[in-house]
Amino acid sequence: MNQFKMSLFLPPISPVKDSATGRTVQPPTLTPYKEITLQEVYKLITSSERLKTLTETVRRAAENGDEKAYRMLKQQTLPYVTPCGVFSYRKSDSLTGPSGLIVVDIDHLDSRGEAEKLKRQLFDDRLLHPVLAFTSPSGYGVKAFIPYDLARIPDTRQNTSENIHWAMNYVQAIYDFHSSHPDGEDKKTNRSGKGVDRSGKDLVRACFLSYDEEALILSLIHISEPTRRS
Repeated sequence: MNQFKMSLFLPPISPVKDSATGRTVQPPTLTPYKEITLQEVYKLITSSERLKTLTETVRRAAENGDEKAYRMLKQQTLPYVTPCGVFSYRKSDSLTGPSGLIVVDIDHLDSRGEAEKLKRQLFDDRLLHPVLAFTSPSGYGVKAFIPYDLARIPDTRQNTSENIHWAMNYVQAIYDFHSSHPDGEDKKTNRSGKGVDRSGKDLVRACFLSYDEEALILSLIHISEPTRRS
């Protein structure tokens, strides 16, 4: 039975710098805290009181429109995982075992209600067949862990990359989103970029964990076999 194992990293994901001097006071975490299964991720995001408190703090900054504080708090306080697999170090060439999962991240939705609705739509999508879906740290986005067939292409990097591109393109087309650019703007409308986040496409792409007591997970009975896409 595939437990979809990945690495759990503790914060910070980027260097913490002194605001006065600009000197690094805490380096980024580059080695994983531990190996973690999909079920353990689900348990963490639905029941950890510590993660609940951290998520509430991050979301207050987002609600107040303080983008700088939101990004800082997210990067410096939230744990994160590498959905694509288990890594000995936070580098693509340090993969020790692929999980058979990729992550699709939809950002900058108009409301929390829209995020909750999309979470259910993605989870029920019969072609994507996500095994886990939860609300993002801001409360205005959704993260979905999508399985793929590890045996489809022998080269792990190529197999993962092709499935990431396929899933992103599918979600963008079916759910009528523009791409979300790294600078946060939709190039066509000059608004905050609502849609699929394409800023990370490599094996070691990180996914921040956020508290969501209504996260959706597929029963292990239904995910014992890999999803196959022709």
